[in-house]
Amino acid sequence: MAQDVKDTQQPKTEIPTVTLTIDGRAVSVPKGTTVLDAARQLGIHIPTFCWHPKLKSVGACRMCYVEIEKMPKLQVSCATEAMEGMVVRTDSDQVKQGRKAVLEFILLNHPLDCPTCDKGGECDLQNLTFRHGFDDSRFEFQKYRFTHGAEHTTFDDVRIGPEIVLNRNRCILCYKCVRANKEAFGEYDLGVYERGNIAEINAAPGELVDNPFSGNLVEICPVGALTNSDWRYKIRVWLTKTTPSVCNFSSTGANILFFKEDHQNKIFRTTSRRNDAIDDGWIADVTRYGYQIVGSPERLRTPLIRRNGKQEPATWDEALELIRRRFGEITERKGKVCIGGLASPTLDNAALYAFSKLFRTVLKSNNVDYRIDYKMLPTSDGSLYLRLSRRPFRIADLDTSDVIVTFGSDLVREHQLPYLRVRKACSFNAARYFSLTPYPVKSADVAESELIYRSGTEEVVLTAIGLAAVEMGLVEKSLAAEFSRKVEPKTLAEASAICGVDEESIRLLARAIADARKVSMFTGEIVSGSPARDMIAAAALNLNRLLGIEQRGQLAALAHSANSVGAEKLGVAPAPPASVVAKLKELWGQYPEAEPCTTDKMLALMRKEDIDGFFIVGADPVMTYPERQFAVDGLEKLDFLVVCDLFETATTELADVVLPLASWAEFAGDYTNLEGRVQRAERAIKPMHQSKTPLEIINLIAERLGGRLFETDQHMQREVSALLALPDQAHAPGEFLAVVPASDENANGSALPLYVCDDPHHSGHLTEKAHSLANFCGEAYVEMSPDLAARLDVTDGTPVRVESEAGKVVVAVRISDHLDNDVVLIPRNFAATAVNGLQLRKRRVDRVKISKVVD
Repeated sequence: MAQDVKDTQQPKTEIPTVTLTIDGRAVSVPKGTTVLDAARQLGIHIPTFCWHPKLKSVGACRMCYVEIEKMPKLQVSCATEAMEGMVVRTDSDQVKQGRKAVLEFILLNHPLDCPTCDKGGECDLQNLTFRHGFDDSRFEFQKYRFTHGAEHTTFDDVRIGPEIVLNRNRCILCYKCVRANKEAFGEYDLGVYERGNIAEINAAPGELVDNPFSGNLVEICPVGALTNSDWRYKIRVWLTKTTPSVCNFSSTGANILFFKEDHQNKIFRTTSRRNDAIDDGWIADVTRYGYQIVGSPERLRTPLIRRNGKQEPATWDEALELIRRRFGEITERKGKVCIGGLASPTLDNAALYAFSKLFRTVLKSNNVDYRIDYKMLPTSDGSLYLRLSRRPFRIADLDTSDVIVTFGSDLVREHQLPYLRVRKACSFNAARYFSLTPYPVKSADVAESELIYRSGTEEVVLTAIGLAAVEMGLVEKSLAAEFSRKVEPKTLAEASAICGVDEESIRLLARAIADARKVSMFTGEIVSGSPARDMIAAAALNLNRLLGIEQRGQLAALAHSANSVGAEKLGVAPAPPASVVAKLKELWGQYPEAEPCTTDKMLALMRKEDIDGFFIVGADPVMTYPERQFAVDGLEKLDFLVVCDLFETATTELADVVLPLASWAEFAGDYTNLEGRVQRAERAIKPMHQSKTPLEIINLIAERLGGRLFETDQHMQREVSALLALPDQAHAPGEFLAVVPASDENANGSALPLYVCDDPHHSGHLTEKAHSLANFCGEAYVEMSPDLAARLDVTDGTPVRVESEAGKVVVAVRISDHLDNDVVLIPRNFAATAVNGLQLRKRRVDRVKISKVVD
């Protein structure tokens, strides 16, 4: 525990404050604060172009001029440190004249195309000119115009990325986009070239601006120099309304705004809605453009019923009556426990709770789950992984952590906004970051050390860190002896040989954790998706006890989907925590005694014809379950399958009834992010076509089956709130847990470890329907290192056959600058490439062989 770790920490020093006067008002601020920030604390407006609250100040635009006593000329407030006794004036005649001069200089060559510029109505230059500038111009010469790349058009636009269009003549050289790209996102595909009056912002030579955060560059541009195709020439901003919502494509729960027009019932764009506790004002491209699935022409329009082997349009009444009759026949013949259910973890809290209540009070069944892409799910609440995943975590605490450790997580593919927090902590607060993964990752670009371990040895790496701490004498002897008795292997040298990480790197990490004032350590999808997750969790919990991580910070396994935490807290898992079960019994007056069945077990029971009916809401197990044929065989054996989704999918093709589902933008709902924070997403538009909200569908089916779930909306909300208010019961173990490395046999000579993951511009099984995201990446690929590509004699775009014991796919090669070991990655986001057909649900590490496709 914490008191057993030898005390090598330095006491935290207090930051002194300074007091200054701004426009006659005194303010005290921490030393190092800029004059601009001090003024903002008083609510005093100082105009800016280049300043951004999440970037380092550079004083490039000079718009934030202020007058400071005893200084001979105007100062840029964003780059001037507030000093004791300083007297500042922000609205003197000299300041006003300075701002006018800056605006006049900026407008020298700026085109007067406001009526056609998409930034019109929200342009900083336009607004500040009206407020601080001149009404006319003294200059009558020909404005300078960039034409390179646009010589044959009267327009100055150049496309520099799949979505970004650059107009260099509108650029005011604030450098905000270039700085954000480098400082906040760690990307270098945009830069500034030349100097003086011919300096220009442009894509790096031979590159496109296509990083996963590129949409932020358009949003923070203060003028119309950067625009995107998504919004370009579609509608004027003053004709739209905004609706607050949250991201439905990740567990972070980034706050967003939908810009919509009610008459057309259409969303036109998504922007950030800054919440410093969660997103820092940044959003990923999948969040920004993912809304496009809502207005896709491929949306399901009406219910479908299978008649004579073919799905045909039907009315809602026909579909609901068929569901009532067929589920009734199954329960009469075999009992209600012969019906199972699978709900997407992207549904809102109310829908997830209603789904659970439908099965447990109407069908009297515990055949309910929300975990779709896990291998070999835990069947009881006693799972060690669940004890790890229920531990508290705060995104904002990454900012103040001096040591951050990510383990088994490819952050850029899984947790993009926490990745930006890690970058921020390293860049602004000198945090030490350590990345542990089975292959090199982009997110390790700010890491002090990147530890690449052998695939399938996660628990060995964690144990090795503990063994290093023991051998270096970083923990008390009695605690060290107790730890060593419980784990295998027994020495750092042996553990290092198994996991493939050198001893010195492990010692460096162990020392960093032990010495840290505040630690943040979390795992990701590589751990959660592993059938050995309980053993890995045991090793992590051991390390927590040995080095006292939680007493000085946080240790967690981060949820992957938008409402995975909500599903867990609301009891949608087949075996909820005892506290949740007790509360459900209190709320309902009943709880089924039926055996709980996970997704894995339900599919196995379908194959045995012990489950005859299945109800799926928002999920596509045929595309996402990690053994495609196993899922298909189970679903095909069903007597009756009902699927609700936004689109036709591989799963809906097997259904007897398909119901059109409303998207999260089409109804108001609450979502619980990875911290357990409940956030509201308001309705932006009305449900498209004949689609209905998930809660409405579940309630309608419950009523047809003879059970009313809620008397009123208030009744429902009280029950949901009662469950969400329950404290987490995942206490850390009071003793060390036994950890023995699990074996991972290589199968049939297929030597290359395969990791199935999200493409950085996609999430789940729907985002390929968003045309902007498809512009970034529209089809699957196999990502590999340059060295492996050379040995296989393939180049970028070469079609190859990827084969495993379970199946094969043909995809194009993508050579990665980050990978340098023999591991391959394939995204799971494209229906045309059944990547999960390569996976085996009992295999810890899927392995494949690759061969060139010969014409």
